[in-house]
Amino acid sequence: MRNRQVIVDKMRSWVGCHEGDSTHKHIIDTYNAHKPLPRGYKVKYTDSWCATTVSAAAIECGYTDIIPLECSCQQMIDLYKVMGIWVENDSYVPSPGDVIFYDWQDSGVGDNVGWSDHVGVVEKCDGNIIVAIEGNNKDGVNRRSIQVNGKYIRGYGVPRYDKDTASFPKKAQGLDLSQNQGAIDFTKVKKAGIDFVILRSTLKSNKPDSRFEQYWDGAKNAGIKIAGVYKYSYARTVAEAQKEAEGVIKLLNGRKVDIWLDIEDASQISLGVDGIAQIITTFLTTCVQAGYEVGIYCNLNWYNNYVKDDIKKICRFWIARYSKNDNGSIPESLRPNIKGAVMWQYSSKGKVNGISGNVDRDIML
Repeated sequence: MRNRQVIVDKMRSWVGCHEGDSTHKHIIDTYNAHKPLPRGYKVKYTDSWCATTVSAAAIECGYTDIIPLECSCQQMIDLYKVMGIWVENDSYVPSPGDVIFYDWQDSGVGDNVGWSDHVGVVEKCDGNIIVAIEGNNKDGVNRRSIQVNGKYIRGYGVPRYDKDTASFPKKAQGLDLSQNQGAIDFTKVKKAGIDFVILRSTLKSNKPDSRFEQYWDGAKNAGIKIAGVYKYSYARTVAEAQKEAEGVIKLLNGRKVDIWLDIEDASQISLGVDGIAQIITTFLTTCVQAGYEVGIYCNLNWYNNYVKDDIKKICRFWIARYSKNDNGSIPESLRPNIKGAVMWQYSSKGKVNGISGNVDRDIML
């Protein structure tokens, strides 16, 4: 289980390591021993080693799937952006285990978007003062205290620790719903054994699904958990992807649930893997910066052929995979065995008391 406290404890164990007695060399050796080396560069003992420290902690904790490895602060920021877990907001209030970046040339006016010079891991934050543990701080591993929204803060990497995604137990049964389901008796749905629902957020026009608020209130009142919302993407440009994300954020209006990007439209195939990656990254990053947890919905064909490998390594996936003879039951032989898959849409022909007609069925993995 990938827990915030584990990475914090690892950083704490290194406090006091120092260049003067060469105890910092273990950190650099840990980074260099991990292959392949990012950009093929082997860190020297005389190099700056703050980003190397964060990376080495991720290596020793086994968290390299949620914390990107780099020896350059700015390169590390770029990786967080690709992963959709970068917060471009100096005033963000971090949690332990978040990764804090600095820019020593910050003027203190407006949001800092300069080149990052330094990085550390947040140990704690009381809502006002952040305490971070950093390598290469006064030639050693030391703590720094800085005010939330303080001068020099560049932004934050926000790894997806397991406790952030474990709201529902494995094998929990769910449905994804849109206005196509019509009127729903959520009390009957609850009695039918449904644990959670995921709601369509907005239409192609970015206007809300006409049943969204009705379904939200109905599920809540019946005691069914809302596991998230999804957005079927039609975006073919970065600007369109950002607009789609902003429409979902506006609809939620501060209600914190996971946002799932549904990427499967045939019109996007001509963009190629790199173009699709830009759509995905823009949408997810926009949502993360607004404080939302995110993931990707796609079928197995899209996962295998159109989702870039770099994205596969770091994103959560909700995979659609049905039997050719789909009858609403779980086809166990088709259960996705995919790194990062947390949910499986196993049928589009489910039958549930309280809903007329077919409905998509989902299960937590």
